[in-house]
Parts: sequence; C-alpha cells; structure tokens
Amino acid sequence: MVAIDSEFKALIPPLSEEERICGNCSHLHYVKGEDAMFCDARERLLIDASVWHIAKDCAYYVNENQIRIDEEFKALIPPLSEEERELLEASIVADGCRDALVLWDGILIDGHHRHEICTRLGIEFKTVGMPYLATRNDAMMWIIRNQLGRRNLTNYQRAELVLKLKPAIAEKAKDNERLSGEQFGKGLQNSANPIVPIDTRDELAKASGLSHDTIHKADFIGQHADEETKQALRTGETSINREYTRLKDPQNESVAHVSHNSGNNEWYTPSEFIDAARAVMGGIDLDPASSDAANALICATEFYTVESDGLTKKWNGRVWMNPPYAQDLIKRFSEKLLSELPGIEQAVVLVNNATETAWFQSLLGACRAVCFLRGRIKYLDVHGSPRNTPLQGQAILYFGDREEMFSDVFSELGQVLIHG
Repeated sequence: MVAIDSEFKALIPPLSEEERICGNCSHLHYVKGEDAMFCDARERLLIDASVWHIAKDCAYYVNENQIRIDEEFKALIPPLSEEERELLEASIVADGCRDALVLWDGILIDGHHRHEICTRLGIEFKTVGMPYLATRNDAMMWIIRNQLGRRNLTNYQRAELVLKLKPAIAEKAKDNERLSGEQFGKGLQNSANPIVPIDTRDELAKASGLSHDTIHKADFIGQHADEETKQALRTGETSINREYTRLKDPQNESVAHVSHNSGNNEWYTPSEFIDAARAVMGGIDLDPASSDAANALICATEFYTVESDGLTKKWNGRVWMNPPYAQDLIKRFSEKLLSELPGIEQAVVLVNNATETAWFQSLLGACRAVCFLRGRIKYLDVHGSPRNTPLQGQAILYFGDREEMFSDVFSELGQVLIHG
C-alpha cells in the first residue's frame, strides 16, 4: 500500500498544459512540443523476466538490449581498481542501481561499470537520455568532464583524461579563430557577441585543475613511459614530477624508478629484515618470488624465479616472501600464500602497507601478527648500497605460532600488533 502524505504532496507543483500522460506506459512525461524529453516514472512494467515495457517516446527508459557500447567512448572511462569494483558491486547488490545510466543517441556514455554488473547479475537499472549533446565530439567532451567531476582520480589520471580533450579543444580553437577572422572582416569586432579566442593549454589546465607544467609533464610521460610506470601513476604509487625527472635524466640514480617499488629483482631487501625473519622462524626454507642474486642474501633452501614461477609450485616449510609489487602480481602471490597456509609451517611477508587494498586486508585478517615498520625501507642495489626508497611505508606480516617471538624481534623495527 502506498501512503500519501498531504504535506509532501503540497510541495509538488500542479501539472501544466505542457505535461501529459504517456499513452503507452501511463507514466507522466514532461514534453517540449511534440517530443517527450524525460519520463518522471520511477518504476517499469514487467512483461517477462528480461524485457521491460518501453514507451515509444520515453527518453528515461530503454530496453537494455537497445543500449549500445561504443568502444571509443568506453576507453575514455578510467578503469576501476579491484577494490572499487568490489565495493560498487556490493553496493548494487545491496541497494540496487540507484543512479541512472546515461545515454546519448542510444549509446552508453556514463555507467559502463554499473551496466556490466547489472547485466551480469540481472539487476534492474534506469536510463536517462542526453538529447542536448549535438555531436559525437560533444558527447566525448561530456564523458571526460563528467569523469573529472565525479571520480576520486590521481593527478596523472586527471591529466590523462583531460589530454584526451586536446584534439577537440584544439579543433574548437581553430574554428573560433576562423570565425573571429570572419567577424573582423565584416566589421563586427565590437559585436555584442564576439568570438572569444581559445587557448588550448588554458582550457586543459582549467578542466583538470592542474597547472600547465603538470599537464606538459604528464603528456611527456604518456608518450615515453612504459605501461608499468603509467599504472603506478594511476594508482598514486609514484608522482608525475618523479617520473618526468627520471625519464628526462635516466642516469640520475637518486630518482627511483616506479618498478623498484613493484618487485624489481635488481633491488634487494636489507639484511636486517631478513635476519629478523630468520631469527623468528629458525631458518628460511622457501622464497617463492626471488632470483639468483637475491637468494645470495636470503639463503633460502629453495627459491623460485620469474622463469620457474612460484605461483605454479607447491609451497611448504618456512617461507620468506617479498612479492612483486605490481597490483596484479601482488594479489596473486597473496592469494597463493593464503591457499598454501595449511602446508606452510611459518611465513614472514614483506609488503607495502596498502591497508586500502583487498589483498592486504586478506593477509592482515589471516596473519598472527604484523609489524608496521618505522620509516620506509631503503632497498639495496646490486652492489649492496642503499639506493631506493619506496613511496610508502612497509608492513611485515607473520603467519605461524611464534607470534610472541615475532613481537620480541620485530618490535625493534616498528610497531607490532598481535591478533588476540
């Protein structure tokens, strides 16, 4: 039963002559002339398990099979992290798809992630049209500006997005320059509506909220950096200035390459942390993410390299693990460790203290103790000299039954917490 509150009802303006009832779905439509612009309906009439009744002139709802995915438009949407996707899916499962998907000429321009989740799980969703976007270029600019305005993006992601506007803004600047010349030629330079020149650099900076210099550096990085560096910039593991400086001066060893923060085997863990792990466990039987050079320091009885691929092997005994820090690999190594715990005697794991990630939360929930290290580890180069400091702090997690020993040893290195 629907309850009508008189006070609430009094807040709703009466219908005008421009409003009518849709003859197809009996939903109220706001119309402009002969064309219905929006549908005020908040429900759909179910015909069968998968198809909704759609009013022919209703711009608010469309059959999900009529929604078109444009790959060029889709590529403008920054991908969600694994944690963001998991949170979004959990929210949609719990509360439904609360925000309408946005369409332009039947093409999805906002809500790609929600559309995929809803379609896969059979969850209802609403759509709303954007009829005032006249051209494909307008739609692309709307997508980018919309993403800039609603997403919690790193500076590099903002720069990446806005740089995609560069061709469109440059084209509009040329058009304005041409029109301004025509206006001047006709003696209309003092017109009440003069054509305003457009500076592409100013427009990019204004749209992104970044400086000209930052946009320039991000553009250079986009053209010269490898994908691993770009991904680390997108996740905030490194900075635009740092990577720009490194690319401009590759010989400058004082600037850490982001790959040194993602499991690069040319950089090694200082012996004090390895010695502490060995003291707790009584030895190291296995290092599943190592190299020949690294094992000269760790001295594990057995170790796996990139070539032998520890993810495909059985783990046992006393494990030391400093996994590759690239997001996909650290997740896989973390999951592998957790799956192998029944056959592992003890394990000490060194990772970035990425408390916001699902993989770190999984490790934290399963470990017996954790040490949040003071400061940041200065990793060693091939000569054993401290060269690289990561961009965030580290944590060492312990799995086994010697948590008191772990606390005694590692409390010299940081704050230790033991699961009760």
